[in-house]
Amino acid sequence: MLHIEIGQVGRLLFGRETRLRLAMWVLSLDQDRFYQSEPPRSCGAATAVRQELSRLVDLGMLIEERPDKGGRIYYRRSDSSLWEIVDTARRVVENEAHPSG
Repeated sequence: MLHIEIGQVGRLLFGRETRLRLAMWVLSLDQDRFYQSEPPRSCGAATAVRQELSRLVDLGMLIEERPDKGGRIYYRRSDSSLWEIVDTARRVVENEAHPSG
């Protein structure tokens, strides 16, 4: 069986490894919103994370909020159906990392 890992799927299917790692992190959150510097280093370098957050906003997957008028930038996950694609990719990667049987 072909071994699939998150970095490979992120690069080959989503264009950048950071995009999938960040999107999977967003899906894993229990809270309603997060701020721009909150994603862990494991998602990617700060500059790459900011670029990907912007792309997710452009796709309608995240909603950007600036309650302090120029202060901290917050993001809230939308109800976009595109999150289903990320969830499917997450399940595939997790199943490959921990195959049963």
